[in-house]
Amino acid sequence: MDTVLSETSAVVARGNRIDVLRVLLTVGIVCLHATSNNLQPIVWICSVCVPSFFALSGYLFFWNAPQKPEWRWFRGKIRSRIFTLLIPYLIAVVIAWLCYYFAIKAAPSMVDGFLGDRWKDPLFVFWTGPINLSLWFIRELMVVVLLSPLVYMIIRYTRWWGVLALGVWWAMGKYGGFPYGGPEPLFLFAAGGCLGFHKIASVERWLHTGSRIPVSARPWTFFIYLYHYLLLVGVKKGIARLIPFQGDWASIAVWFFSVVLVLAALTAVYALGRRFLPRVTGILVGGK
Repeated sequence: MDTVLSETSAVVARGNRIDVLRVLLTVGIVCLHATSNNLQPIVWICSVCVPSFFALSGYLFFWNAPQKPEWRWFRGKIRSRIFTLLIPYLIAVVIAWLCYYFAIKAAPSMVDGFLGDRWKDPLFVFWTGPINLSLWFIRELMVVVLLSPLVYMIIRYTRWWGVLALGVWWAMGKYGGFPYGGPEPLFLFAAGGCLGFHKIASVERWLHTGSRIPVSARPWTFFIYLYHYLLLVGVKKGIARLIPFQGDWASIAVWFFSVVLVLAALTAVYALGRRFLPRVTGILVGGK
């Protein structure tokens, strides 16, 4: 996956600050998805995580891009995403559908009202939803990767002026009411790509400085991102039933324990998979 979650190029040194960003942003996304409507401060803080992932994805994608257009380079990049993006995406969607199906049969109250009948629609399950709703990020990322030759031309020949134009186009739709506003993922991917392609010395030094993390965080963060969302749905409802009090403190308790339990459970599953089923686990995380 050519994102900060999964880029496989040499730029991603084991234990650098990019790994720290992966961990922080991934935990932030789990925190965001565990919130309720009355925890707006957490929503505001964690809402920067997904946009940051798009920008970092573009940065890593174009960090080692050739200075002159080479179709072979793009073909190799896009082809590799079949294994590092598309296959993990499809597997995660199927697993999510199976989990949802059996939850409806065994414990319908845990998922009651979550998706309605949309889980029966193949188009929703695999794409428009998808059924594992957090995978919309990977869906959008696959689209912008297909558009990467166009993004390359913009950042190669117009530099930041082209990125600024994409930003204005996006802002016109989001804030100006323009009915044909530009897509946010494309703007953010291009902004990060421009930074990676043209390189700013201070940014390069900071991102590629070694950290205290001893190994790359790519596979763990990718696994957490792929499988945390539907698990959170059931965990939040289960914890809410166990909390003996109501109000804001109850919401905070449900949020906190949901985040901790989901991260701990998925980390344990990932560690066991790496230990006893390394090849299967490797496929799940795109060969990391």
